[in-house]
Amino acid sequence: MAKFCKNCGTKLEEGSVFCNECGTKSGESGPSTNRNYNNSANGPFSEYKIDMIPGEKVIRSSQIHVGCLYLPLIVIGIGIAIWIFEMILSASVGFFPAFVLLGFINVFTVVGLIWFLIRYYGYKNNDLILTNKRVFGKCGLISTTQMQSPLNKIDSVSYSNGLIGKIIGYGTIEIATTSSHFKFRYVRDGQTFYNDIFNQVEISEKEKRIENAEAIANAIKNE
Repeated sequence: MAKFCKNCGTKLEEGSVFCNECGTKSGESGPSTNRNYNNSANGPFSEYKIDMIPGEKVIRSSQIHVGCLYLPLIVIGIGIAIWIFEMILSASVGFFPAFVLLGFINVFTVVGLIWFLIRYYGYKNNDLILTNKRVFGKCGLISTTQMQSPLNKIDSVSYSNGLIGKIIGYGTIEIATTSSHFKFRYVRDGQTFYNDIFNQVEISEKEKRIENAEAIANAIKNE
């Protein structure tokens, strides 16, 4: 069944997360980490309160990987296992209340739940957006930091991941600009995202050199 944008009425492509015409979110999660955006003020940058500039287009967009939740879930699992064990033990020795209460509120369960909620908030709200002119992003699990930087202001980009990240496909991207340093952890398909940022920075530098050469040539020609 065909789906249409609730804002402008444009027919949506299958699996689209955002409308290609106006940038409004469709309310469905697509299978790809790349989202379809266009040059609209209501598009990908609406939450950053920044309009897209002429000729700007999104190259890649990603949120953090669901794998960021695996450690809290392991801790919660340990807490549940302790609770089950103590229930079995209390039933066997006939001393029910104290063991069950201790198992229900054990440290592993409480810490795991708090950790899970913090990580889940980050999973739902952190993202990273690359265009042919800038990089935008939100990072932080408790206090969130927003960043936006023109490609020609990026000094360096680095990527790292551990064993689990290599297995399930996430990593950490660090972006150093002329004024700040930002770290985006658990980036989904981080290696590809890192490569795209690196390539766009090189393209931007090449385009800038061409523009400078053309400006110099025009200045000489007009003398």
